[in-house]
Parts: sequence; C-alpha cells; structure tokens
Amino acid sequence: MNVLNKVPVGRRIGVPLSPEERRAVLNELFVFGKDNQHQFLYRMAVLLIASTVIACSGLLADAPAVVIGAMLIAPMMRPVMSAAAAITLGWSSRLYKSLILAFVMAASAVLISALFAWISPDLVDIPRQVIARTEPTFFDLVIALAAGGAGAYTMTRKEASAIPGVAMAVALLPPLASTGILLVFKEPDLAMKALILFFTNFAAMVLAGSLTFILVGVSPATTRGKTAKIKRLSLMVSIVLVFGVSVPLYFYSDEVWYNARYKARQSEELQEWLSNNELAIEDVYISPDKKIIRLRLFGPNPPLNVEKLHTEVANRVLEKYGHTAPFKIEVTWTQSAKFSWPPEPTNLDGSRTLGHDHSKSILGKTWIWIGTQYADGEWLRPGANQLFTIKVDTDSRLEIMTNCSKGYGEYTFHQENLSIQVARRIDEQCETFKIDRRFLSDINLVVNVNASEDRSSLRLNNDSGAMYFEASNQHD
Repeated sequence: MNVLNKVPVGRRIGVPLSPEERRAVLNELFVFGKDNQHQFLYRMAVLLIASTVIACSGLLADAPAVVIGAMLIAPMMRPVMSAAAAITLGWSSRLYKSLILAFVMAASAVLISALFAWISPDLVDIPRQVIARTEPTFFDLVIALAAGGAGAYTMTRKEASAIPGVAMAVALLPPLASTGILLVFKEPDLAMKALILFFTNFAAMVLAGSLTFILVGVSPATTRGKTAKIKRLSLMVSIVLVFGVSVPLYFYSDEVWYNARYKARQSEELQEWLSNNELAIEDVYISPDKKIIRLRLFGPNPPLNVEKLHTEVANRVLEKYGHTAPFKIEVTWTQSAKFSWPPEPTNLDGSRTLGHDHSKSILGKTWIWIGTQYADGEWLRPGANQLFTIKVDTDSRLEIMTNCSKGYGEYTFHQENLSIQVARRIDEQCETFKIDRRFLSDINLVVNVNASEDRSSLRLNNDSGAMYFEASNQHD
C-alpha cells in the first residue's frame, strides 16, 4: 500500500481540502464536458501563439523584460499541473491527455518560433538570451522542483498572486522558443540543450506537483485505495525520469561552472606564460574529444614560445595523473595598444621610457629558425636536416645562412622595432630553393622583435605572421 495513503489528511500540509475546495481545484485543472473543450483549446492556442511571438521577439532582441512578459501569459503551466493532478488522482486517461496536450503545445511553440526566426531579419550572432537557454545546470532542476511544488500548493490554496511568480521562476516557453530559433541558426547541438532544459523543467514540475497534491489531500480518501497502483506507477516513472535527467545535468553543471576560462585561471603554467609575454586571455576553449586547447589572446607583442607552454602543461598533467596523451595548443593573437586622455605627465627631457629593450637579448647570438606561423594558422618549418640561422652583430650587420647559401644583410634596431634588408639570390637548382626563398622574403618583412634569453620571435608587417627562433648553444 502507498505509504502516503497512511498519512491522515489532517496531518498533511495545511488544513485539509473540503469537498467544495477539491471540486474547485479540479475544475481549475481539468476541462469537463465536450462543449467546453473547444473553447478551452481555442483559448490555449491563442495564448500560445501570442506568448511564443513575444518570447521570440524578446530573445532575438536580447530583451529580458520582454521574455519575462511572454512567460507570464504563456499557457504552459496548465497542462503541467493537470498532469500532476492526474497522477495524484490516478486518472490515467486524463494523464495521457494532459501529456499529449503539453507536448503538442511544445512542438507548436518550436515550429512557431522557427517560422518567426526564419522571417525575421538576419542576425550576425546568436543573441545572449538564446544562448542562456542552452546552459541547463543542476540548479535549474532544483528550481523546477521547488516551483512545481509551489505552483501546486498555490492552486489548492487560491494564492493566485503567486502563480505569476512560479511562471517566471520556471522557464517553460523560452527554451522551446530558443530551440526553434537555434534550428534556424543551424545549431542542432545547442537546440538540443535548450530542449533538455524544457524537459528538465517539465518533468521536475510534474513530480513536485504530484507530491504536493498528494500531501494537501487533493485525492479523496474514498478513492485512494482504488487508484494506488496507478499512482505508484506514475510516480515511479516520474522519479526515474527526473533522476535520469539529474545525473547528466550534474556533470554538465561542472562544465558550465568550472568552464575552460575558470580552468585557465587556475593553471599556474598558463598564467606565468601569459605574464612573461604580457598577454591576456580574450577567450579560451578546451575540446577534450579533439585534444585541442584554443586560446584567443591580446597584447602588445605576439605570443613567444608556445612550445614552452605546451611542454609545461604536458609535464603538469603527467605529474598529476601519471600519464599524458597528445594534445595541441592553438593560439590566436590580436595586437593591442593603450591610449588615454588626458596624457600622463612626461619626463622633463621629453624622452619616452622604454617598455622593452630586447637588444641585449638578441645581439651577438646565433639564432636558429624553428618555423614561421602565418595569420591563417599555417606553418612553414625547416626539414629535419636543414639549418637556417641569423646572427645580429653590433655594427648593424646581419649574418644570415639558409640551407643553400650564406651571406650578409643590414638591420636597424630601435627599441622593439627591427627592420632587416637582405638582397640575395638563391640557386634554383638547390633542393630547398622554395623554402630558402620564402625564408629570405619573410626576413625582409620583419618589423618587430620580442626576445628572451633562449627564444625570440620576429613579427612580420601587417600582422601577417611571426618567425620563431631559438638560441644556438654556440655564442660568438
């Protein structure tokens, strides 16, 4: 026998319902009589269309207040509470009708929102209000459980003023509208997440509403024994559904709360590397499946020594877990400069304080070319047995060696700015003619240098790429 049936009605939540109150609640939740069903369905259809159009407008315009207005007039609460009450009363046929009505309304909302988004002006980016509905967390499940119980309780106690608050707390319509919009944007994965948010809210509210209706005594004592089996089965199905949703939702919450940006802030290796290169993170994305870390950075100088960062991260993973797998770091860099007004007080002699002076790091050393990365992400690297070097002397002379030739050029060095002029012909019969010619061409495009004791990068003009070098063990 159901344990809840053993609890006397007087000991349940609040004063037990009288027969008149119970009848009023049922009339509020269910439509009795075929003549009333047509009018009811017509009203629901009108409210659904209106609320969906308002919700889509608010989502596409990124207007939270408009979205809230749509939630207030959306008729989605009615079938949810009807399904909860049908479980409590053991009315299987009305439970099926309530669920069918709810899912027909949900499908209609998705179709209406997709049509509305399709005829709307094109947008460059997906609005933030839409993206917000694609990040369901464990808290959404907790809110839906609490709101489902509150909604059922207010309906039995005639606390009508609390119903709008429940409708606002649990978003049933906005996730459906977001699903249709995202399908038009050709984002099926995000659309599925928005649909999961709706299903989470729906299942949790039905379960919480059913338990609340049982506790307040909506089911008459005379019929509890007859419907106990159906009630138990329906409640068990609801519990299994909610539990099934809660498990993946809990782990997804970890991704939302402790996302890639959070993990990047916690990485000492990354933060030290950023500090050394005077860079800041604009965005970060970690793809566990493809084993890729994508960093979007900005700062005055290009990233120096991404290889070092890769090595340090790999060592930390190996130290922490005892093993590591191949992974890749992709960096996109945007140059930034700082301007302000009014200007800062200047020195008396009018000179500009040097931010960096890389001359001591780069002069007098032989630098071995390890590769050039261009703005489109492509790399040009020397072969395993190929050697390309430059040596910057103190008399404005540059010694340069490619795989096919050796010669000299000239350079001018001022603060971080470096300009190189090399005019050499490469023998077309040389096996590495193409890579030698590209190396010399890029050298003549250098405009900026960033160096440490053992690494240096030469930035090409128009931010078209950067050449990377490492210091040779031989110092002249």
